[in-house]
Amino acid sequence: MIALRRSLLGLAALGGVVGCASVEPAPDGSFEIRAGEVGPVDGWSDTDLMLGGDRVSMSPEVAVREDMIEAAERTTDARGRPAVLVRLDVEGAAALERLCVEQLSRPIVVIVDGRAVSAPIVMSPLSSMFIIAHEGLTEEECDRLVARLEDH
Repeated sequence: MIALRRSLLGLAALGGVVGCASVEPAPDGSFEIRAGEVGPVDGWSDTDLMLGGDRVSMSPEVAVREDMIEAAERTTDARGRPAVLVRLDVEGAAALERLCVEQLSRPIVVIVDGRAVSAPIVMSPLSSMFIIAHEGLTEEECDRLVARLEDH
């Protein structure tokens, strides 16, 4: 998982990848998605992630939790690079869709192992499936992430 922390997570359907920041690990899982905002927001945590030269803040509320993942499998993205396809259960799909509608044209924050690793801009609502992809993501890293997500 160390390698995943250093070079991961762009939700391919959502947007690009930015740097890493420390946050408190979640007690119920190692994968979360939260609302994000460019710039400071009262009651939200700052991350080290930057968009347009401004720091990204993240909501204290977890929108999608690891236990909402129904399945994960290794795949390839549109460019043929290794990626992970994540399928959410009904609760997770509804939560992700709600978050994406609320965050349209704004960032969401992806957290792995208690670290904010990406803040893609939501371009359209997602629901039950998305792809985790990043240039440089190896097949071995994908396999480890799949095993981790399947073992929740």
